[in-house]
Amino acid sequence: MAALEPADDHKKAEMYSFSDEPKKKEIYSYHAPWLIYGMGWSVRPDKRFRLAIGSFEEEYTNMVRIVQLDQEKQAFVETGELDHPYPTTKVMWIPDQNATHSDLLATTGDYLRLWHVAENGTPRLECLLNNNKNTEFCSPLTSFDWNETDPSMIGTSSIDTTCTIWDITTCTI
Repeated sequence: MAALEPADDHKKAEMYSFSDEPKKKEIYSYHAPWLIYGMGWSVRPDKRFRLAIGSFEEEYTNMVRIVQLDQEKQAFVETGELDHPYPTTKVMWIPDQNATHSDLLATTGDYLRLWHVAENGTPRLECLLNNNKNTEFCSPLTSFDWNETDPSMIGTSSIDTTCTIWDITTCTI
């Protein structure tokens, strides 16, 4: 096997020329007014650098805030906010890389909640899903995942040892 030879200074300069380099990636920060417990990154090409961030408050007053990078301001700006009674155990945007579906955000905590996010960033509760049919109470949901090949399905897991597959087009199991 041949050893790599060190390049002379002229070749080094050519190798590291910045004229053909892609634009430098920047690091941005967003400082929430509360402890952050969950976060989801949108994959929609028309909503680049958009995050949904869930709070961790001990009271029944948690929130999910939607922030998006404003390229002109070079900072994250708040575009929407929603009340969420318990801390979000997971936050996830619909896996829609082609922007062909409604802009949906899912959250878990006590229930699976689906939120429709309007073009202006305002979220509206689309449906609240509870798999416990015997009572209005439910076991906390520990996580969920969106089916990437069929975004009409979401699977949730619960502290009561159950996994549930939901059809979000009908809001049913």
